[in-house]
Amino acid sequence: MMVATGEAAGFAALCRSLRGFRRVAVAFSGGVDSSLLLAAALEVHGDQVLALHGRSPLQAPGEYDKAMAVAAALGCRPLVLELDPYAWPEVTANSEQRCYHCKHRLYQFFLAQAATRDRVVLLDGTNLSDLGKERPGLVAIRELGVKTPLAQGGLTKGVVRALARWRGLANWDKPAASCLATRIMGRQPLTRDKIALVARGEAFLLEKKFPGSRFRHWGGLCRIEVRGDDFSRLTSAAIWLEIEDFCRGLGFERVEGGIRPPEG
Repeated sequence: MMVATGEAAGFAALCRSLRGFRRVAVAFSGGVDSSLLLAAALEVHGDQVLALHGRSPLQAPGEYDKAMAVAAALGCRPLVLELDPYAWPEVTANSEQRCYHCKHRLYQFFLAQAATRDRVVLLDGTNLSDLGKERPGLVAIRELGVKTPLAQGGLTKGVVRALARWRGLANWDKPAASCLATRIMGRQPLTRDKIALVARGEAFLLEKKFPGSRFRHWGGLCRIEVRGDDFSRLTSAAIWLEIEDFCRGLGFERVEGGIRPPEG
């Protein structure tokens, strides 16, 4: 467990833990966890690090460009794999195990790409705070033998953000950006049309200055979730009327608002 001896010492401890690996690949989503992990891996192993990014239509709008910008700032050019999750029936069924199936597929692709490039270890940015949550994707990570240095080193989400800020990563305070499939009601099949509506909705909310918001597609109901600090503005008469009109224009029968729960 990392002790509170300052960010420089914390980053140095993370780097020391990575020296035990050779010929590494990093699963790089562009979030703060994988960005810190990539920065440390590059510090230790230099240009032998293989960064792997899965580009998917289930990514929130703009996430791919943001990820590439972070990688470029680190002097890294990820290998981008184009994914088609709509071709994965176990994922589009949208069961409680959707994240397990999706992560298993994705990391199998990553491991295959790493092997063809003589990388023997795949690293993932799971942090210690993630382990206390019900996340089926973590089961897939363990089954495939993927290493999680942040969690193993005792780094919580708060510590990761502090180290990322110290390291100068532009996305150190980036809100969680889970995939758009999380916005669809469970057991309702994932379709391109539903995901497109969610993407349009979240782009609209961002235009209205609601960063980190969620536009949830629950059949005929559209649920808008925003950060706690933004809730009073969301429910103001003028803003809420505009949002209701937008949602009804997309075909939703009912619209409700709430506060977004934390996602790590």
